[in-house]
Amino acid sequence: MLFVLPFLAALANGAAIAPRQGATQVVRLSSVENVAVRSNGQILATNMNSANLYSIDPVAKTSTTALSVSGATGLSGIGEYAPDIFAVIGGKGIYKVDFTSTPPKSTLIKTITEANNLNGLAVFDESSVLVADAGKGAVFKLDVNTGDYAIVLQDATMAPSGGIPFGIDGIKYRDGTVWYTNIFRNSFHKVAVDPATAEAVGAYETLWTNLMGDDLCFGPNGKIYIATNGRNSLVEVDPAVGTPTSIGTITGSTSCAFGRAEGDQNVAYVGAGQGVFAVTIKA
Repeated sequence: MLFVLPFLAALANGAAIAPRQGATQVVRLSSVENVAVRSNGQILATNMNSANLYSIDPVAKTSTTALSVSGATGLSGIGEYAPDIFAVIGGKGIYKVDFTSTPPKSTLIKTITEANNLNGLAVFDESSVLVADAGKGAVFKLDVNTGDYAIVLQDATMAPSGGIPFGIDGIKYRDGTVWYTNIFRNSFHKVAVDPATAEAVGAYETLWTNLMGDDLCFGPNGKIYIATNGRNSLVEVDPAVGTPTSIGTITGSTSCAFGRAEGDQNVAYVGAGQGVFAVTIKA
């Protein structure tokens, strides 16, 4: 979620987060909430105040409206669960956006009526996604084919806090582990889950409690990258260690996704308050 706050130069424990490299602006767009990259290299960007899903050409540095998601007033989390087919959050609805048809089309998968504030989305497998409810402090698992859903994860580390009741924000899943941030608790967490049900099979673990985190993505090097929103940076995290290292300065960074073309697989595309930015990850 986009909150542009004053930049703080160091972590609360004194660990330096001075950036190692800069970021370049790909396109200027207002209040980018989340990003995903298609197999053809085009970047998709959402905005919580618009039903438009934007398509960005990172080579030409241009943006167009790919489609407007009918029924939604704003869009947030997005993820590709089948080749060129994406799930995207629009309010309390989860929508299917299909780029295999021309023109692309959107359809409502399901409205989660009891949801409070849906924000982050992670692909769990080819038929289901995990949806983070920042207001409820819980994670829904939703079957994209049937629309069936249920809360599978809920913990104090996901609970909302602050002036805006907002808790769990970014969420991603890989190899039996769910990774997630709690934006106003300035914390980052993980939990081992059952690979079939997505229910917790281990303890909810906290990696830090002193750095704001928004959405996150996995890099091709196996590391995790987290947009820090009001900390105005993109940080790199080795999953085995858990310590963040800043690799770029981006004001109001909200989300990230890596390139999929031959020449940009080491480039993190970062959504932010003023558009989409590119940060090249050095080996």
